[in-house]
Amino acid sequence: MKYWTGLVLMLLLISPAVAEAQLFGKKEEDDKKSKKERRKIFQSTNGLLLGYEKGRNDYFQLGYGYNWKKIRLSKPVTRAVDGFVEYNFWENVLGMKVAYWQRHGRLKLTYGGHAGYFTDFDQGSLSIGPSVGFRLLGFHGQAGYNILLSNPEIAANKLYLSLSYLIPYHTRLFSRKGDKEKTIFRW
Repeated sequence: MKYWTGLVLMLLLISPAVAEAQLFGKKEEDDKKSKKERRKIFQSTNGLLLGYEKGRNDYFQLGYGYNWKKIRLSKPVTRAVDGFVEYNFWENVLGMKVAYWQRHGRLKLTYGGHAGYFTDFDQGSLSIGPSVGFRLLGFHGQAGYNILLSNPEIAANKLYLSLSYLIPYHTRLFSRKGDKEKTIFRW
């Protein structure tokens, strides 16, 4: 009986120390992770998008662009979502597009795609397509292809080159940990 009583007393005395030791070890690991997370800084920019598209027809573009990237020394990744309206004054064709692209590295190509709708105010056509381009200092040159899904007779460019410029409205730095964000630029 003394053996079992001694064993139970020893387990009761040791168990809080073991639980507390595990708690302290976990807290140190969490501190390391949170410090690492705080070091990860992200940048996001949004603003007005102005552009020109040349193919079989000329289109002028006006829209909104939002891009974000993780600030790091090696292999940064930039991602962007653009929404814009394009209009051909000569053929009276209106197009609306939503596009996504990303770039892996500093001076590398951008790869993406878009979905859109073109109309000449009598007929309309849905479109999708891939694009590849190069972005530097706010300018983004792209080559792409429109695949017209429903009505191929709309005067939309099937193969095109476009040049657009993002006029930044708001640029900010932030971390995922919820630290205070810092606005770099706003007008």
